Amino acid sequence: MKIEKVLEKMVYNNDTFTKRLLFSEKNLLSFVLNLKAGQEIPPHKHEDSDLILYVIKGGAKLTVDNKSYDIKDGDVIHCKGEEEFYLQNNKGDDFSALVALGPRPEPKIYADEIK
Repeated sequence: MKIEKVLEKMVYNNDTFTKRLLFSEKNLLSFVLNLKAGQEIPPHKHEDSDLILYVIKGGAKLTVDNKSYDIKDGDVIHCKGEEEFYLQNNKGDDFSALVALGPRPEPKIYADEIK
């Protein structure tokens, strides 16, 4: 068993979004994604991995396969790997979400922290 402190992973950078790892396991990858106002995650897919995103703090515009949604704290989103995912903090407040990918994606870049 492992325990991590999500609040300690909620770290923001004026220059870029941040990604702080929680668990990097054989079958699952999880991290906290943090965006300041105006920051975004470019459109991408997760290959064969499903994504669960739980909004901890703030709001953002989520676009999945060219359909946009306003999401806010308390929302939980499930995206399949083949769906194109784009996230933009178009609100005035900081945004944080807990993200889980399973099965764990093969490319190492998914497990790299962005500080």
